[in-house]
Amino acid sequence: MKKRIIATVMALVMVSSLSGCGSNASGSGTAKADENGNYVVNGSFENADFTPWVVTNIDDVTEELDVYDRDTDAYEGVQSLHFYSGSSDINFTAEQTISGLESGKYKLTGHIQGDDVGDENASVFFYVEVGGERQVIDTSLDGYVAWNTAELSGIEVDGQDVVVGVSVTLAPGGWGTIDDITLVKE
Repeated sequence: MKKRIIATVMALVMVSSLSGCGSNASGSGTAKADENGNYVVNGSFENADFTPWVVTNIDDVTEELDVYDRDTDAYEGVQSLHFYSGSSDINFTAEQTISGLESGKYKLTGHIQGDDVGDENASVFFYVEVGGERQVIDTSLDGYVAWNTAELSGIEVDGQDVVVGVSVTLAPGGWGTIDDITLVKE
């Protein structure tokens, strides 16, 4: 009997976590902003439910790619998206698709800190895709809790889905955390 109850609870948790996967649009087809006007769901990585984020560990090279629960490594709050590799490269993206945004101009903001270990080929940027067209804002890793804030404004939306994300490619030994990604209407 206990096994059946546990199995039922686990199945309900799985179904409810999958129901929002891939979009933050409400059933009415209109995206919902949080109390700060942010349309990115869980951009602070504080929620246990990681949907609708899609994290891709390209070629499975990044050794650690997870949510860090340590306030000293978060821009705000206690959690952030953490990455590290000691003996292999770092190469990943984290993104989510937002559907049902009202037409207008938006601003993307993201925060990142860490160390690129002097990698001259390091590539660290936040991006937004609207109608298949990608706009990028480069940033860098300048040390422990030396937060860089990347902002991309004037993003024009007219009924299209919007993909917001971050991409990090580094040499072995690189590390960092990403926090408080927002998309707000200007």
